[in-house]
Amino acid sequence: MAKETINVIDIRSDKVICLVAQEIQLLDKGKLTQLIGVGVSRLPVTCQKPLALDDISLKQHISEAVKAAENETSTTIDKVTISISDNMQSQHLTHEVKCIDAKITSDDIKSFFSSKEFSDLYTSNNEPLHSFPISYQIDNNKIVSDPIGLSSEILRTTWHVVSVSKDFLKKIHNIFSELDINVHQAVSSFYASSLAALRESESDLGSICIDIQKNQTYLSYTFDNQLIGFDSVKIGTFHFANDISQIKSISIDESEIYRKKYDTHNIDKKRNTADEQIYQIYLSRAEELAEVIFSLIQKSRFRDLTENNIILTGYGSKSQIFNKIFSLKLNNSNFRVGATLKLNGPKTYIDNPSFTSSCGLLIYVVNHDLEGSNHEKNAKKRTIISTIYNFFRSL
Repeated sequence: MAKETINVIDIRSDKVICLVAQEIQLLDKGKLTQLIGVGVSRLPVTCQKPLALDDISLKQHISEAVKAAENETSTTIDKVTISISDNMQSQHLTHEVKCIDAKITSDDIKSFFSSKEFSDLYTSNNEPLHSFPISYQIDNNKIVSDPIGLSSEILRTTWHVVSVSKDFLKKIHNIFSELDINVHQAVSSFYASSLAALRESESDLGSICIDIQKNQTYLSYTFDNQLIGFDSVKIGTFHFANDISQIKSISIDESEIYRKKYDTHNIDKKRNTADEQIYQIYLSRAEELAEVIFSLIQKSRFRDLTENNIILTGYGSKSQIFNKIFSLKLNNSNFRVGATLKLNGPKTYIDNPSFTSSCGLLIYVVNHDLEGSNHEKNAKKRTIISTIYNFFRSL
C-alpha cells in the first residue's frame, strides 16, 4: 500500500505552487520529510491578487499545478493544506481561567477555545485562523514560560490571534470544492515562511522574518517559538516593474524583464548607461521599501524582542540592490537571506527563497496540530523564565 502523502498548495500573486511530500524513516536519522513532487503554474504579470482573477482562470492555474505534481508523484491529490496571503488581521487578548485541578494542565490553557473570548472572534465578517499562546501569568503574578504542572488557582494567558475574512475564506473553499479537493486547513503565508526560514535559535531568541511577495511585504515577529505579531507593507516586486512600465511607457512584461535584470545586479558594479533611468527607477523603489520596512521595525512594539535577527525571504529577497540598501540600515542586527530548513528535497526548490512559504506549509502540516485540538503528545516543556509577559504588560 502506498505511503500517505502530505499535499499543500501555495496561492501566491506570482504563481500557484503544489508540493507533495512524504515522511521517511531512516535508521540513522529518524523521520525526515522528503519533498517528492512539485507543480507550478505561473500567474499573469499583471496579477496582484489571485482571488481577484475570475474563477475559471484561477481554477485552471490550480488544476495545472496539481496535475503537474500528481504526474511527478503518480498520486491523486484530493486533500490539501493551503496558504492565505490577504485579508488578515491580528489582535492580542487575555484569557483568565480558574484551574480545577491542583496543578495547571494543558486543558487549562486550551480552555481558551471554549471561552467567550474565543467565540466572540467569530463575527459576521471574520473568523480566527491562528491562535498563539504567547505568555502566562499565575495567580501570584509570577511570570512563567510554561505553566503546566505548576500549582495555581488562576491562569492568565495572553494570546495572539490572526483572523481572516469569512468571505475570502469561503471563496477559496468554494473554488477547491468545485475542483473536488478538500481543504484540510488554511495557513497564513507569512507564518509558513517563518516556519521554513527561521533557525531554532532565531525562533527562540526573537526574530523578524520579512517576506517580500509580489503584491506586498509581510513582517512576522517571532519570539519564544510563537508568532507574536505581524505588519504588512503594500509594496512588492510588482510595484518595481509597474514604476518602470509607467515612467518608460513600456509594457509590464518588458518592465518585468528589467526588474529581474536588476534583481541580480551588484550595486557596486558598473551599469549599462543606456539603462540608467530604469536603474534609477528601480533604485528609488528599493530605497522606499527599505525605508518603510525599517521605519515599521523602529516603531514596532515588538522591536526589543525581535530586532537582533532579521531574515529576508520570499519572491523579492533576490534583489541584491535592496539587500545592500537595507543591510546598511541595520547596525547590530544579524541579517541574512533565508531559504527552507528542516526539509529534504531538490536544492532548486529548497534553496530558493521564493518557495519558503510553500515549503513552510509542509513543515506546518508535519509539526503542528490543529489549533484547539486536545492532542498533547508533542507538548514541549520549557524551563527558561519568559520575558515576554513583562514586555506585554508594559505596553
